[in-house]
Amino acid sequence: MTTRKNLEIERLRAIAVLLTILVHAPFKQLFSPYLYSSFTGVDLFFVISGFVVTTSFLRTLPAKSGSSTLERLQNGKRAIAEFYVRRVFRIAPSAFFYIALYWLVAVIMAANGSIESYARPQDIFREGVAFAGGIYNYAMVYGGITSNLAHYYSLSIEEHFYLIAPVLLVLCGSTPRRLVAFGVGVALVLFVARPLTAASIANLSHTRFDELFYGAMLALLLPSYQRVLGSQTNWHKRAELPGFVLLALSPRLYPLTKTLIGLALCALLTLLPGVTNTKVLDGTSGQFYFSVSSAAFISYGAVSTVLVALASLERGWIVPVPGISTFLEYVGSRSYSLYLGHMLIIDVYNDLYFRLYEYVPDFFRLTRAGYALQFAAVLIASLCLAELSYRLVETPFRNIGRHVSRSWMQTPA
Repeated sequence: MTTRKNLEIERLRAIAVLLTILVHAPFKQLFSPYLYSSFTGVDLFFVISGFVVTTSFLRTLPAKSGSSTLERLQNGKRAIAEFYVRRVFRIAPSAFFYIALYWLVAVIMAANGSIESYARPQDIFREGVAFAGGIYNYAMVYGGITSNLAHYYSLSIEEHFYLIAPVLLVLCGSTPRRLVAFGVGVALVLFVARPLTAASIANLSHTRFDELFYGAMLALLLPSYQRVLGSQTNWHKRAELPGFVLLALSPRLYPLTKTLIGLALCALLTLLPGVTNTKVLDGTSGQFYFSVSSAAFISYGAVSTVLVALASLERGWIVPVPGISTFLEYVGSRSYSLYLGHMLIIDVYNDLYFRLYEYVPDFFRLTRAGYALQFAAVLIASLCLAELSYRLVETPFRNIGRHVSRSWMQTPA
């Protein structure tokens, strides 16, 4: 099944991965103190993933779900199987390709006398095994493994969501029941899982599912709010609105208004206080009912949900700026490979930078412009690596997954 890409969702993917790179990049605190601790890129990724995965899966379900739970499961089992086939070919090849690459770099670094934590191939191997076993984020949080591949925690969370969402969508059978199920899931995360978790709530699946559930609920509500908000309204003709609002909603200024609102929401997501400013990472966030860190995640999820809702309309809310939009769409299409590989570039960069520090010109290490150039170099190198893996690994295996799933669907039941 081939579906047209939503380019505004692609732009949001780009914003999410660029925010993630920004928070991991060397010397990010020297760009601006307002950007130093923003951890909101992954939160946006979660809402996007919940929305896209649910939207895609709903298209594969039969028109008649069935009257009983057993009948619904029987009618939906083929769609569930196809879903898992496509997800495996979409996620696993690139993830393990980069794990192998991290391991190879660790071997080279160790042979060259690096004392960095990632210069231990045996640790990278153990982390790869933990990821393959589906327990990476829990093993990392509870000290079972090192955290050289720490950004893989988000993949583990999404994998656990994939185990729940398709079955839940099939068993519930109707939109109202599905909304109730995901709503209950959000409540369990906010009022049970987070308060009762003594460890860091940032990296565990049961404390982060809420944002994926928000995306799933958006997908279920999409037909309703598209009818209400998707078409051009006559709000600019309503005399009871303030004058400046009427002006902003006028046909001439409405496109600009939408663009500015989208940019403002992106800026808000970027500037929200990061979790490193709260107690989210020190294991003291388990308090009834909302800790500061839990409230921070709620704010990230809320802004991300609004952004994804606007992007789903495909009405020019998300950065419809010529040139910039094209760049963001390109980055968004490579966002998965870029997310997996950017830490490898940063690890190698850090090792080489401090080994060769005495040879680095003062301009690069002592000025804000020099730090900006270093960040640009890291970003370009990350994009180049992502382009290679996108073409050589991600795209071929994704195509294989599509072929296998089509063959599966064409096989008589």
